[in-house]
Amino acid sequence: MNTSDKLTVGEIYTRKEFRTLFKIEDANLNNGVFRPKGHDSIWIFVTKEKSADRTQYADQLTGDTLSWDGQTSGRTDPWIIEHRENGRELLLFYRESRSEHPGAGFRYEGVFEYVSHLPGHPSHFILRRSR
Repeated sequence: MNTSDKLTVGEIYTRKEFRTLFKIEDANLNNGVFRPKGHDSIWIFVTKEKSADRTQYADQLTGDTLSWDGQTSGRTDPWIIEHRENGRELLLFYRESRSEHPGAGFRYEGVFEYVSHLPGHPSHFILRRSR
């Protein structure tokens, strides 16, 4: 199942709403990269302006292009790089700051595609809106 079929581009969603909408109990939903069970989707949560207690990744959405630092451990890098080969869509949820939307919500930006990356800890990715 593709999650994108159940979401509306431009709408604000909170993680609490996702827990209810998709019956998610997995604590990994709180991570920046999440792969929900039973879905052919990878969810990417990006906050441009991080709070001081968070890793200060350099992330920027400009038009249809996301310049994004993956996880420091690199554990989920293959998920992003190989998403097409594995039949998974990449969904971007983006906010300027944690306080931008009620309930610390994210704006659903839509389906994105892997374009390129520079390996590292973290790897630096370029993703582009696909539809």
